[in-house]
Amino acid sequence: MLTTLRFSMMFALVNLSWLIMEYLVGLQTVHIDQFLVYDNLFFIPAVAIMVWALRYRRAEMGSAWNYWEGLKLGGIMGVLVGLLSVPSLYFFFTYINPGFFEDFIAFSVGSGEATPDEAAAYFNFKSYATQSALFAPVAGLVTNAIAGIFYRKPIA
Repeated sequence: MLTTLRFSMMFALVNLSWLIMEYLVGLQTVHIDQFLVYDNLFFIPAVAIMVWALRYRRAEMGSAWNYWEGLKLGGIMGVLVGLLSVPSLYFFFTYINPGFFEDFIAFSVGSGEATPDEAAAYFNFKSYATQSALFAPVAGLVTNAIAGIFYRKPIA
């Protein structure tokens, strides 16, 4: 369990670092039109951390390792990441980029992608925190379900 917690905390820190990097290079302000393209690249470090955790846990367990252990790791780690993401998002949106939601509302309305009401309903802390908390466990399970196929066998 300590391994799972350690990798979950690492994931949350990498996620926060990614948000800060996006802000510093202007993807949340000046280059907001390119945000979605680069934001989706986060799946690369996200999958890398999940696979690293999977490999590390498999090495720890040795012959006791099996596919279901990988799924369990993904589910537990996903829940922990979901729980850790809420305070890190709060920190980011409150202290680092408090104008995030206003900028994205203005951009989505200005580009015709949403009405002001639709944009306000989507771009707010509650919506983002809920999405993050619910998506993380699903993503953890799916990632480890796929990666676990390649790491089914215990280390001899």
